[in-house]
Amino acid sequence: MPRLPDALPVIALSFAALLSPLAAHADTPVTAKADEATITLDNGLVRAVIDRTTGQVTSLQQQLGGKSVELIAKDQTLYWDANGEPDSAPAGVDVPKKGYYRPPAHAGLAKLASTSADQADVVVESAPTAAFPFAVEYHFVMKKGLSGLYAYTVLRHPSDQPAATLYQTRFVFRTASDDAVFNYWTVGRGKTIRIPRAGVVSKVTDATYLLADGSIKTKYLNSVYFAKTPVYGTLGVQPNESHGIWMMEPFGDYHNGGPSRQGQTVHDDVLLRVVQDTHFGSSPVQVKAGEAWSKVYGPFLIYADRAADPNALWDDADRQLATEKAQWPYNFVTAPEYMKARGTVSGHVTLDGQAPQHAQVILSDPDSSVAWTAQAKGYNYWADVGPDGAFTLNNVVPGRYTLHVDGADQPRDFVQTDVTVAASQTTQVMPIDWRTETHGHKLWQLGTFDRTSGEFRNGDAARGYQMFARYPEQFPHDVDFTIGKSNLAADWNYAQWSWYAQSPQWHLRFDAPSQTGTATLTIGIASAQPAHGKLTDVNVTLNGQPVGVIALPKTGTAGYRGGNQDSPYNVVTFTFDATLIKPGANDLAFGFEKATPFPPASTYAPAGETDDDDTKPGTKGPGQVMYDAIRLEVAPK
Repeated sequence: MPRLPDALPVIALSFAALLSPLAAHADTPVTAKADEATITLDNGLVRAVIDRTTGQVTSLQQQLGGKSVELIAKDQTLYWDANGEPDSAPAGVDVPKKGYYRPPAHAGLAKLASTSADQADVVVESAPTAAFPFAVEYHFVMKKGLSGLYAYTVLRHPSDQPAATLYQTRFVFRTASDDAVFNYWTVGRGKTIRIPRAGVVSKVTDATYLLADGSIKTKYLNSVYFAKTPVYGTLGVQPNESHGIWMMEPFGDYHNGGPSRQGQTVHDDVLLRVVQDTHFGSSPVQVKAGEAWSKVYGPFLIYADRAADPNALWDDADRQLATEKAQWPYNFVTAPEYMKARGTVSGHVTLDGQAPQHAQVILSDPDSSVAWTAQAKGYNYWADVGPDGAFTLNNVVPGRYTLHVDGADQPRDFVQTDVTVAASQTTQVMPIDWRTETHGHKLWQLGTFDRTSGEFRNGDAARGYQMFARYPEQFPHDVDFTIGKSNLAADWNYAQWSWYAQSPQWHLRFDAPSQTGTATLTIGIASAQPAHGKLTDVNVTLNGQPVGVIALPKTGTAGYRGGNQDSPYNVVTFTFDATLIKPGANDLAFGFEKATPFPPASTYAPAGETDDDDTKPGTKGPGQVMYDAIRLEVAPK
């Protein structure tokens, strides 16, 4: 992946000089001016113009070196939209499948909700429609002394509306397309990528293009785990100084899917703040007819800064993030659903009497039949378990939750229901005595149960485009792995594709003494994509004898969208007569029923492919299974 050149010329500016515009305007009051056409907010650091008819930000200017720089592309905007629909289209209403919805434009759509010297709040409200049965409310808030703009949205499904599904909602910032303003993306320290400007030759698949310089650009390569990446942005890196525009959230309790939630950040000249979507198998919000539901998404901060170079920009962004975390939950939110008085949950967990390692605690929907990764309608919270087994979750919205303990090399979570949280109180959970899931004596284990295939070969590079194309060169004889001899990071690929190089089976070899009793093979599946039909068809055999079939539906888009896991996670368990394990060498094999040889590279990405791969594979690529971990145990008679 391209990175920012180490030798990029910069001029070392003093820290005081860089902060002088902020210091000069720290006490500048916020001004808000409204006329029939626009509302203009200004605090001396940034200036925002909101179109009153569309509710979109048509201009966002940053003060840089005594001049105003426009951060939004010409004829573009910063806007909110959503994908949602009634489950059954009303008579006479044309509802496009997953069509992008924005509030219908009309005079006075955007209103100045409040204004003072300290802050100004612009609100856009829209009633449910036949095609989008959700009431919409979103805000842009400017505060004194802060170089940025807060945004949040509230979606409500009134009880008089039909059953409906919300797939996605987001804010979209169309950034200036001039390299003199923005020329790099950044999705983490050391992850700074030159914005590709070469001309488009052809469309490869959904939002993926072949460029004239032979490279591929696609929004999916910049996907991140939102819990691990609370800050990302677009930078303008110049010899004299640099500036950035960032998306920044102190905590994403509103994201569907909890800490494993993945999503898009930046692509082309677009800076995204996705707060709900279904990429990587995440769940939509589904509400029933007559069900009253509402949820606040955000707030998050759109932050503009300037510094000597990208590292200094990141230093400043990290400082601002710390400030935002200290202020969260925010006191400026006016939506009644936004709970400012929150509670705390704390407790202690042991695994077989010891503090579990690499474990986390998650609070999610009270319905324990819903996996925390499938949570979408409510809020969720998470924290790592400390080295002493203690955990604390702060700023939890009052209500009832299910508590999950995940990780610690366990294939299944510990689950505790009916955890009630009250405002301004601490809920002390009874000590949790978690026990290792066991099916007898463990003969061996491949990998760690952590919901991902990241520890295997290419797992740390899974964001690459068409990763399956690397396989024939890296594994010309396919995967042949021996327990105790082979290397996880080199000899076991992160995904088993339904295309093969030479052999349609992967081999997992191990030595063992003779066995009696019942053997149990436990397989964690981080991602599954059927090659044909609705289910995967991976046959598992031991020494040529059938053990079982991994038959799973599509879990998401990790295989062709650049990931090493989807949100849905599956554990498959096969039991069999332990006498199938021979004394000495054994061969456990995995093979797709309809596996085919790798085709010529020219067929990987046919020109003109337009399928939306959230509903179809789209790339004409292979199916796949990503193994998280595999464990073999025997319970003697």
